[in-house]
Amino acid sequence: MHTRTSRDGWRGFVLFCSLVILLSFPSAVFAAKGQGHLEEVDFSCRGVYLGDTEEKLLEVFGAPLYDKQIGVYGIAVKYYSFGRDIDIGVSVRTHKVVDILIKGRKYKARGGVRYGATSYKITKTFGAKERTLLDGVIYYIYEHPDRRYDRLMLAVDSEKGSLASFRITSLPLTDEEADRMAIEDDVSNELSVLLAGEKEIDTSAMPSHEQVKVRGLEK
Repeated sequence: MHTRTSRDGWRGFVLFCSLVILLSFPSAVFAAKGQGHLEEVDFSCRGVYLGDTEEKLLEVFGAPLYDKQIGVYGIAVKYYSFGRDIDIGVSVRTHKVVDILIKGRKYKARGGVRYGATSYKITKTFGAKERTLLDGVIYYIYEHPDRRYDRLMLAVDSEKGSLASFRITSLPLTDEEADRMAIEDDVSNELSVLLAGEKEIDTSAMPSHEQVKVRGLEK
């Protein structure tokens, strides 16, 4: 009798715990979905992403109003202007998109974030972040989780704290960062050259295994 009562009590406890888990699980899922976070699309504008080719940029946006070339921490960048709202920079060396500047008031990012968005709206969409003062402008700076130099930068009004403009960039933000990126780029290029050299070694003139004889061990 005592054993049956114990089993019934244990069964009731298990059922109660299971019910609690089932009821709380949907809330946990929705809470996770409701938290601000980054997505790959946040590092793009109208389907053009950082790292895309110059050719793709012009296919998507069409002919620019004009272009100009400037240096950004020693990196030559050609900026295409697509009206008053959007300027997109392409590396002169790689011909890939490295900088996207968006100042238009009508542009909408993911979650409906646009010019004038509150800090609450920004952090709810992209996640909590401390503000950073850079070159006299206050930003929320979000780094790509896999590509540390790819960043979403949201400039905010110093008085109202509302969104003033977007910048999506893989360019350095300081002299120190520019030096570090240059060193990493040099190392990467040297490694590529070395690997390419190994692949192109001509082995046709090398002796075959049968032709190789080690002196002193010949019979």
